[in-house]
Amino acid sequence: MKIYNLRINHIINPLGYWYKTLTASYLTENEEGQCQDSARIQVSKDPEFTNIVFDTGRSREVSGTGTRLDVKLSPCTRYYWKVQVWDEKGNTEESDAAWFETGLMDVPFRGISISPCFDEGVQPVYQKSFYLEKRPEISRLYIACLGVYEIFLNGERVGDEMLAPGFTVYEKYVQYQTYDISSYLKAGENSIEISAGDGWYKGMYGYRQNDTYRFGKQFELVTDLYADGVCILSSDTTWTVKKSQILETDMYDGEVYDATFENTQEYPVKKGLLDKAVLKERLGVPVKVMEIVKPKAILHTPAGETVIDMGQNMTGYVSFVCREPRGTKVLLEHGEVLQNQCFYNQNYRTAKARYVYISDGTQRRVHARLCFFGFQYIRVSGIKDVCLEDFEGHVLYSDLSMTGSLETGHKLLNQLMKNILWSQKGNFLDIPTDCPQRDEKMGWTGDAQIFAETACLNMECYPFFRKYLHDIALEQEETKGLVPQIVPSVGRNERTSAAWGDAAVIIPWKLYEIYGDTSILEEQYESMKEWISYIDSENRRNGTNPNLWENGFHYGDWLAMDGGCYHMPTGGTDVFYVSSAYFYYSTSLLAKAAEVLGKSEDARYYQDKAEGIRQEILKEYFTGNGRLAIDTQTAYIVALVFEIVKEKAQKELIKGQFIRRMKKDGGSLKTGFVGTPFLLEALSLCDRNDMAYQILLDEGFPSWLYPVKMGATTMWERWDALNPDGSMSSSGMNSLNHYANGSVEAWIYHHIAGLRPAKDGAGYKRVKIAPIPAAKIGHIKYQFESASGTYLIQWKIEKQDDRDKFQLEIKIPFGAEAEIILPFVGGEVKENGSVIQYEGTIIRKAGNYCYSYVLQKTFKAHYSLEDSVKEMIKNPALKEYLYQKVPMLEKVDGAEIQKMTLKEMSKLPFFLGIGTRLGLGDEVLKEIEEYISGIEK
Repeated sequence: MKIYNLRINHIINPLGYWYKTLTASYLTENEEGQCQDSARIQVSKDPEFTNIVFDTGRSREVSGTGTRLDVKLSPCTRYYWKVQVWDEKGNTEESDAAWFETGLMDVPFRGISISPCFDEGVQPVYQKSFYLEKRPEISRLYIACLGVYEIFLNGERVGDEMLAPGFTVYEKYVQYQTYDISSYLKAGENSIEISAGDGWYKGMYGYRQNDTYRFGKQFELVTDLYADGVCILSSDTTWTVKKSQILETDMYDGEVYDATFENTQEYPVKKGLLDKAVLKERLGVPVKVMEIVKPKAILHTPAGETVIDMGQNMTGYVSFVCREPRGTKVLLEHGEVLQNQCFYNQNYRTAKARYVYISDGTQRRVHARLCFFGFQYIRVSGIKDVCLEDFEGHVLYSDLSMTGSLETGHKLLNQLMKNILWSQKGNFLDIPTDCPQRDEKMGWTGDAQIFAETACLNMECYPFFRKYLHDIALEQEETKGLVPQIVPSVGRNERTSAAWGDAAVIIPWKLYEIYGDTSILEEQYESMKEWISYIDSENRRNGTNPNLWENGFHYGDWLAMDGGCYHMPTGGTDVFYVSSAYFYYSTSLLAKAAEVLGKSEDARYYQDKAEGIRQEILKEYFTGNGRLAIDTQTAYIVALVFEIVKEKAQKELIKGQFIRRMKKDGGSLKTGFVGTPFLLEALSLCDRNDMAYQILLDEGFPSWLYPVKMGATTMWERWDALNPDGSMSSSGMNSLNHYANGSVEAWIYHHIAGLRPAKDGAGYKRVKIAPIPAAKIGHIKYQFESASGTYLIQWKIEKQDDRDKFQLEIKIPFGAEAEIILPFVGGEVKENGSVIQYEGTIIRKAGNYCYSYVLQKTFKAHYSLEDSVKEMIKNPALKEYLYQKVPMLEKVDGAEIQKMTLKEMSKLPFFLGIGTRLGLGDEVLKEIEEYISGIEK
């Protein structure tokens, strides 16, 4: 038995965090037993566990997905903890000790906030010298600095964190960081320097294209340095500042560094304006350089430019070795795409996105230090001989460990999943941003809630979202429950929308489902309630029906392809249907959260409220015979996935409408922000995984694989971000690194790999494993480091005696249980080599299992006369056949009539004035049917 991955609040050995709630989690591997019988957690103030302050005793209530530790914490204290587990056979094992450390807690900072006594636009370097009689054994630096900062002790940079203290709702909450600086100090004279830059706090950040916004006007620094438990240094007016060699630094415009600038003159500091009451230990995990990317090529463009291609759209910065003479100005400009083989970044709008380095003649590796860029291409000026080996890409994102990985036999699908992950990396930088490159980089709530599930299946995102949700709750304190469309709201907290504000409810629920830790529901419960209360208040004030959200501004099905307006693309689905549907969905999730938390009265109230909303939606947007009156993909998707329709007969009616709509659209997606995350899930609910696969693997426009075919290495904001010739469709709102459409990956994991939590299986304790194989995929290998342990699913299809043999291998972790549903069983089933009686489902606990059998022929989807012409001609071979067989079809290539099936066309009284000369009689239809039925989709 092995007990590992010990985490406090889902962080390994957290130093100086805010423990709003204190939860311990761990994983167990065990080859002898299958499940935990009981466990014990002990917490001590010493690593030898002689001073134990908390002990659960042996208990069946201790859970690896999250156990509350009722410990009265002391400030500035390191606690050690360990776990002992017993399995059902009586075997037991004890973990190694892990630790967590508190910050100052209720101990106030002794230091005061200090600001530079020079022009507010100058970037400062705070400095102080201090003397130590001896080198301390334990030293901690507690620091908050607005804007962003980096620390140097005795000339050495402290730690590897970037862009601290991060971005929060500053007027309510400013994070301070805790650093272990024991190794940086020495006996005798010591010096500390803190270099600060504008960052989010002081920079020109926010809605810059419309107006100017700065949160703060002056830099603020507060710090205390403790040595062996005694505060020996604090920020006060004896500190001095000097002007930084970083002349400018901005989140949009980039950085200017002058190595020739002599910054020896010292200036005094003054008492700052920062209210120390808002200082609190950190919640967010640090941003770090997580990867290094080597550049792919040097390009010499038709315009005479020197451009470096990183080979990957990334977020961070480029470092390079500068060998240029003193006074040389080196300029790096960043862009995402080439246009006409030349450098281009007009889609960055007003963001300059450049790094300027003025050389002092000393050879050194240099890079931007207090900002970041989103880019794939760098235009280089000022370097005489550009050498590829001198450049490196430093990839920045929050320190989140990888949890999910999937490899398939489909090359383009594999690249799509890489693109999704790279967009997550590039936009999970302290807050979940919409894009990392243009004059935006903001925490749009809609993008975050749409992608939250996929994000948590890719990475350990619990602490990342926990901090973001805390900021959402802080914003709501000033808005009477309204959740701004952007959090932190950068000066505009009055605007919201359905699907955007619903992040306050949906994200906590997703975190609970995936991690099995009720703490997030407990911490965010009031915020969740406030959002629903806000909608209620809006309906009372501005609405005509309290159970329908039919007032205010909404983004609707943003960027959908069925709306017809490029610059305000709210989609073709009634925006108030969307807003009312989300009102119902969030209210039903709130009822579930109340039930999990044991708030039975609230649970009943919100269940009844949700049902009332559902009934009003049915009255308003559905016809008397049960049909949905809004004929768009997204309208049907929402009705099915949100379970607005529950009665079996009506559900079948809506499924039929939805499939007919998909066929009319030629099997192409038309969805936007609201419909896209659930499109394939809705098709699965209709038992049309064949159609889901067809849409997922479509390589034409619009589709997920269209950008991949165009060479994308991240997800695009728009389906048509680039035209087929490579030109940008728009520079006004067109990011090539936008993760929202990557939400499809949740379906890929849940259905291609087949792993999803059961309804009562939060934290993946109980799961359903039901993979859906496809011949075009061939094989897959999926590994997921869940909150309950490692799941491994592999399947492959092999030809054997002209039959398709299916082999499925499954690993279920210790303590978990799976309901296994085998797909397309066509004969006897073997489990681990022995024939078993398969009756539609198998229940198994921890262990390794291998199933093999022959697939039914129906596992391969084939074309039929039920498919529209538009859908069939996506297949080049079939297109050629049909245009030869029915020549008039080529005359209407791309026309609206191609949404019809051949059967429907054959019944038309005329066809383009030609009447029956279309040539679609019964014999021709039968011939076509026989031909197309042998072609796989």
